[in-house]
Amino acid sequence: MVDSKYILSYTAVSLAVYESEVIANLYSQTSDWDAVYKSVVEDNALQKGALSTRKREFIELKRRLQTLTSSQLAYYSDASSSDLKNLTMLSCFKLYQFIYDFATEIMRKKLLLFDFQMLNSDYESFYDSKRVAYDNLNTISEGTQYKLKQVMFLMFEQAGFIDSVKNKNIQKPYLSQELIKLIVEDDPKYLSAFLYNDYEINEQIKRYK
Repeated sequence: MVDSKYILSYTAVSLAVYESEVIANLYSQTSDWDAVYKSVVEDNALQKGALSTRKREFIELKRRLQTLTSSQLAYYSDASSSDLKNLTMLSCFKLYQFIYDFATEIMRKKLLLFDFQMLNSDYESFYDSKRVAYDNLNTISEGTQYKLKQVMFLMFEQAGFIDSVKNKNIQKPYLSQELIKLIVEDDPKYLSAFLYNDYEINEQIKRYK
């Protein structure tokens, strides 16, 4: 039985790799989310504008980071620039089932068929197919629907899953063995969101499980 609602609050802030890294490292130093809140929101550690923006973005990024295991969260301090993107995208896959489903059900399947071109019709078909199971997709405005699509594709661009929002050519991201290990130890199903095929996932399970 699926949940009747998707979490769609990712429109509050796109991938935000740098911000996620800073917040994760602040948390690793203190293990105290209240202290991190004070640094980021009250003391403006990220040099953001309005207080309301800082609050909104912090709340969303905290929710994402809290989905990660302690080992994954700690990896922010050692990760390469590409793994920082992947780690941040992992937190999005774990929080937002909508984005995870799109990556695994649409992007991954197209890649398996050597079809590298994302089309607007792919998204529209996906969205329509989910309306039956997820009530809130039927009740949001057209403006919100448009923003969901735009922000998701922007996140995929920022993470390197597509070459650009305009062209939407699919690119398989590169994950280091260290990050793969952290994913497999947690739940190997998330490798499918990084567009790994079943054979590749099973090989990594053999290596790290």
